[in-house]
Amino acid sequence: YTILIADDHPLFRKGLKDMIQADPMMKVVCEANNGEEVLEFLSRHELPDLLILDVEMPKVSGLELCLTIQKKELPVRVIILTMYNEESMFNRIMDAGVSGYILKESALQDVLQGIRAVLGGKYFISPAISEYLLRRGQRSATSALSQPSLFDLTPMEKRSLSDISGPMA
Repeated sequence: YTILIADDHPLFRKGLKDMIQADPMMKVVCEANNGEEVLEFLSRHELPDLLILDVEMPKVSGLELCLTIQKKELPVRVIILTMYNEESMFNRIMDAGVSGYILKESALQDVLQGIRAVLGGKYFISPAISEYLLRRGQRSATSALSQPSLFDLTPMEKRSLSDISGPMA
């Protein structure tokens, strides 16, 4: 498997590369210091099997990269490595189409397991934040049940809307 690592901390990046390449089935094909270098690599080379991106990087962030990859529908899996342990950031990143979310504080324990899961077509979330995933699922189910529609508008709201946009069916 081919892997690209992007993190603006050289020491962390080297440790991650060494850990990954200890597995003979995995090869780090690119190390990038920022998101701009990732975009340049992706435009000039064959897509790696996996991108491991830090969220906070100079020039182009990991989140911006994920959104670009999602928009271009590139067939590559992404794991985000981050220090952010906030639910709002987790949701933004998951909405950007990533397959893995690993906290840097638990990277030693989680990264190889996460890489294997994601390369195997599964998702991986650091266990320390698994409750975010549960709440995300609950919100999604609740939202689907309570999705507002035109039928929920009051007669006055319907008249107001009709005045703005023309008669409603």
